[in-house]
Amino acid sequence: MRFEFTPEEARPVAGAVAQHFRQRKMAIQLERPAWPNAPCRTTLLATKANLKILVEAQGTLSYDGALKELATWLSARRLYCEFFLATTSEALSKVGLLEEMKLDGVGLLVINDHRRIYESIHARNPALVITPEPSLKLGPCRAEVGAAVEKFNLINRKDGLRDMCEMVERETDVLALKAARSGWLTASPTAVEKMDWSTKINALASNNSYAPPHVPVVGHVLKDDLHSFRNARNLVDHKVKGKRDDMRRQMQFAERMMQGPRLIAELLSCKRKIK
Repeated sequence: MRFEFTPEEARPVAGAVAQHFRQRKMAIQLERPAWPNAPCRTTLLATKANLKILVEAQGTLSYDGALKELATWLSARRLYCEFFLATTSEALSKVGLLEEMKLDGVGLLVINDHRRIYESIHARNPALVITPEPSLKLGPCRAEVGAAVEKFNLINRKDGLRDMCEMVERETDVLALKAARSGWLTASPTAVEKMDWSTKINALASNNSYAPPHVPVVGHVLKDDLHSFRNARNLVDHKVKGKRDDMRRQMQFAERMMQGPRLIAELLSCKRKIK
């Protein structure tokens, strides 16, 4: 491998990492920017399907200046990629530096004495990190929504999305029961409790379900959005057929997860209309 900009002490690390990604059937480019307008190039750029993995190989672990700027640039654009620093186990630095990398979503690959590579810190993919609108009125659900978002971003996307689905369904249940108990719906609370999620959504949006003079609190747009979100549960159990299929599913996870807090805010707003 021929390097032009990579320091001598980092080249053995770069070689080991390149071999690691080639074994994963990824194409490798040396010292090339991942995007034409990226603030800096990294030692290695590994690609497969639409995923780009950026790796900066180092003899001594360092994370500041251009590298921090690159991490911020990737996150701001929500690009479908992962960014790692790579070094040897002997070169690991202070705990504070590692914590800063974690906060910025930068991963760490470590090469041990046997030239085996392990992922010490997992890199966050900016395209799959979601941030709900801070202006959403989530009321008593705010902490629970925040916990689900944190789980999605940092721990397990499937579990985070599953929690969000359960919250949206629960708030639909609460709204439908309040409408029934307040005499807005013609159906009794017992009848509403027996309805599945889809039927409750349809009832809340149908003129035929309401006792005069009440009108639907759920509009057609919210109805369609709730039905669309309801299908998010199928994503969790969907079996992927390859890297591209997995990428599409992961992007759909993020889209649905972004939708969840907004739907909860709208359902809470509907509930406030029922006196």
